[in-house]
This record gives sequence, structure tokens and C-alpha cells, in this order.
Amino acid sequence: MNKKNNIPFKTPKGYFDSFEERLMDKLSQPESTFPEESAFKVPDNYFETFNDRLQNKLETETKVIPLIPYKKFFAVAASIAAIAILALGYNWNNNQELGFNDLANTDIEAYFENNDFELTPYEIAEVLPVTNTEYSDFLSSPLEGDILLEYLNENVSDFDELNIVDNE
Repeated sequence: MNKKNNIPFKTPKGYFDSFEERLMDKLSQPESTFPEESAFKVPDNYFETFNDRLQNKLETETKVIPLIPYKKFFAVAASIAAIAILALGYNWNNNQELGFNDLANTDIEAYFENNDFELTPYEIAEVLPVTNTEYSDFLSSPLEGDILLEYLNENVSDFDELNIVDNE
């Protein structure tokens, strides 16, 4: 069923066909169908007591509700300020100074590999401190011959630099 055609108000069939005739009949009758007395009547002494009643209503306090609720704006502004203070103040106590020990070995190696210092290994060895280094650190893990030869084969291009003396 279509809602557009579902109108609850209906007129009887043939109502408008004879409407003019019925209207003219009612108007031509000498007896009026309209009430002669007014249906609306002002109560007795209404205007005499009006000022007193109005004054009583004006004297009573009425609660005024503002159109713009400022309390909501204050609450929103306070919450935004609290979030901003928390976000900005979060990193204030994290001022730890970084040292050389905080660097990873891979970062140090990558730095030396990517930057050219024009230093020979002998010059680097002269600068490095040997105070905390003991010979037992080097001798604690013996090197196997195969590992040593593989390392030399990959990293040394000129074997004359090694100053190896033939004992044969």
C-alpha cells in the first residue's frame, strides 16, 4: 500500500456536487445557525485585578538559563590544556646524557668504514689507550690456523706489510 495515497481524511461521495445548494439554503433561512451570544467571555473582575496579578508574577524570581553554556567551554578548554601540559611535559625528565658506551659496536664500525680519516693502522694504534687492555685478553681464546689464514687472505692485499720472516 502506498503511503502517499493513504489519507485518513475523506469526504462523502457527492459532497461537493450539492455543496452550493446546501450553502444557499442555510444562508437563506431567517434563523441563523450562528450563536447570538459570544462563546468567549471574559471572567468577572478580570481587568480590575490584572495589575495585581501581573505585579505578583514579576516579583517572583525566575531562573535565567543562558543561551551559551560557558561551563561546557571552560571544561573543554581545561581538558585541552591538561592534555597539552602532559604532552609537553612528558619528555622533560628524560635528559640523560649519552656517552661512548651507549653506542653499538656496529654503529662505530659503520662510522669508520664510511668516513675516510687518512690514518694508517699504526697511527690509530698510537692513539688508542692500552691501560685497560691486558695481554691475557688476546691470549684467552687461541686462534686456529685455518681461521687466521682465512682472515689474512680476505683482509690483507700485500703480504709484505706483515713482515713475516721465514723460519725455514
